[in-house]
Amino acid sequence: MDTKTFQKVKFVYSENKDSVELMRSYFDEENLPKELGGKSLMNYNHEEFSKLMTQDDLKCAAFWESEDMHSDHISKGHFSAEVAPEPVCNGSSAT
Repeated sequence: MDTKTFQKVKFVYSENKDSVELMRSYFDEENLPKELGGKSLMNYNHEEFSKLMTQDDLKCAAFWESEDMHSDHISKGHFSAEVAPEPVCNGSSAT
Protein backbone atom coordinates (compact mmCIF):
# COMPACT_ATOMS: atom_id res chain seq x y z
CA MET A 1 0.00 0.00 0.00
CA ASP A 2 1.21 3.48 -0.84
CA THR A 3 2.66 5.33 2.17
CA LYS A 4 0.30 8.30 1.81
CA THR A 5 -2.71 5.99 1.57
CA PHE A 6 -1.51 3.97 4.56
CA GLN A 7 -1.33 7.13 6.66
CA LYS A 8 -4.93 8.02 5.75
CA VAL A 9 -6.48 4.63 6.54
CA LYS A 10 -7.99 4.34 10.01
CA PHE A 11 -9.34 1.10 11.38
CA VAL A 12 -12.04 1.52 13.99
CA TYR A 13 -13.20 -0.83 16.71
CA SER A 14 -16.39 -0.41 18.70
CA GLU A 15 -14.65 -1.34 21.97
CA ASN A 16 -11.83 1.20 21.48
CA LYS A 17 -12.49 4.66 22.96
CA ASP A 18 -10.18 6.39 20.43
CA SER A 19 -11.97 4.66 17.54
CA VAL A 20 -15.35 5.78 18.82
CA GLU A 21 -14.14 9.37 19.18
CA LEU A 22 -12.70 9.28 15.66
CA MET A 23 -16.03 8.11 14.23
CA ARG A 24 -17.89 10.82 16.16
CA SER A 25 -15.54 13.45 14.76
CA TYR A 26 -16.44 12.48 11.17
CA PHE A 27 -20.11 11.52 11.50
CA ASP A 28 -23.19 12.94 13.19
CA GLU A 29 -23.67 11.00 16.41
CA GLU A 30 -27.44 10.83 15.81
CA ASN A 31 -26.92 9.01 12.49
CA LEU A 32 -23.95 6.89 13.52
CA PRO A 33 -24.90 3.30 14.41
CA LYS A 34 -24.78 2.43 18.10
CA GLU A 35 -22.17 -0.25 17.35
CA LEU A 36 -19.78 2.50 16.23
CA GLY A 37 -20.37 4.86 19.14
CA GLY A 38 -23.43 6.68 17.86
CA LYS A 39 -27.04 6.84 18.93
CA SER A 40 -28.78 5.35 15.89
CA LEU A 41 -30.62 2.12 16.52
CA MET A 42 -31.24 1.47 12.84
CA ASN A 43 -30.55 -2.11 11.83
CA TYR A 44 -29.01 -3.02 8.49
CA ASN A 45 -31.33 -5.12 6.36
CA HIS A 46 -29.58 -6.26 3.20
CA GLU A 47 -32.79 -6.98 1.27
CA GLU A 48 -34.26 -3.56 2.07
CA PHE A 49 -30.97 -1.81 1.29
CA SER A 50 -30.70 -3.66 -2.05
CA LYS A 51 -34.20 -2.55 -3.05
CA LEU A 52 -33.38 1.07 -2.19
CA MET A 53 -30.13 0.92 -4.16
CA THR A 54 -31.95 -0.56 -7.18
CA GLN A 55 -34.50 2.26 -7.06
CA ASP A 56 -31.68 4.79 -6.80
CA ASP A 57 -29.89 3.21 -9.77
CA LEU A 58 -33.06 3.49 -11.87
CA LYS A 59 -33.52 7.16 -10.92
CA CYS A 60 -29.89 7.88 -11.75
CA ALA A 61 -30.11 6.10 -15.11
CA ALA A 62 -33.31 8.00 -15.97
CA PHE A 63 -31.63 11.28 -15.06
CA TRP A 64 -28.61 10.63 -17.26
CA GLU A 65 -30.82 9.38 -20.09
CA SER A 66 -32.76 12.66 -20.03
CA GLU A 67 -29.47 14.58 -19.96
CA ASP A 68 -28.25 12.64 -23.01
CA MET A 69 -31.38 13.55 -24.93
CA HIS A 70 -30.80 17.27 -24.29
CA SER A 71 -27.08 17.35 -24.93
CA ASP A 72 -25.42 18.14 -28.23
CA HIS A 73 -22.07 17.14 -26.77
CA ILE A 74 -22.66 13.42 -26.50
CA SER A 75 -22.66 11.16 -29.51
CA LYS A 76 -23.25 7.41 -29.27
CA GLY A 77 -22.12 7.28 -25.64
CA HIS A 78 -18.89 9.16 -26.26
CA PHE A 79 -18.13 12.76 -25.50
CA SER A 80 -17.30 14.77 -28.56
CA ALA A 81 -14.45 17.23 -28.35
CA GLU A 82 -15.25 20.86 -27.93
CA VAL A 83 -12.65 22.98 -29.66
CA ALA A 84 -12.81 26.73 -29.90
CA PRO A 85 -12.49 27.95 -33.47
CA GLU A 86 -9.05 29.19 -34.38
CA PRO A 87 -8.94 32.97 -34.73
CA VAL A 88 -8.67 34.18 -38.31
CA CYS A 89 -5.78 36.54 -38.90
CA ASN A 90 -6.14 38.61 -42.03
CA GLY A 91 -2.94 40.58 -41.59
CA SER A 92 -4.61 43.86 -40.68
CA SER A 93 -4.57 45.24 -37.18
CA ALA A 94 -7.76 46.34 -35.55
CA THR A 95 -7.20 49.70 -33.89
